[in-house]
Amino acid sequence: MDLKKATHYGNADAYTNVGGMYMIGEGVDVNGKMGVHYLELAAIGGNLHARYNMGLAEMKRGNNERALKHYMIAVKDGDFDSLQKVKFLYSNGRATKNDYADSLKSYQVYLDEIKSDQRDEAASYDEQYKYYEL
Repeated sequence: MDLKKATHYGNADAYTNVGGMYMIGEGVDVNGKMGVHYLELAAIGGNLHARYNMGLAEMKRGNNERALKHYMIAVKDGDFDSLQKVKFLYSNGRATKNDYADSLKSYQVYLDEIKSDQRDEAASYDEQYKYYEL
């Protein structure tokens, strides 16, 4: 498995891919522990997709507090899907109003940080250049 070799170099994207492979059994036997291990390494390395998937895994286990923590970290880095999961947790009574408000504020801070006239112009030209979600 070439991706597994890439993990030896600390590549967060490789960790994410290998973790996913273990989770679904693509090219390897299904092994949830190994999958979570690699996703954790990827999340620590800054991979938002892995952080989001860690939140999903924690929700599946019923660890809503840990899931919320993963989602909140990803929201700070601009992950809209994680923001939607925080909203879902709040809507189902598994996160507080403050948690949801904090996630909205974090997402807005992220958008403010990446905002530029050039990005706005590109977004107005074509929907594919939109850098934010509503």
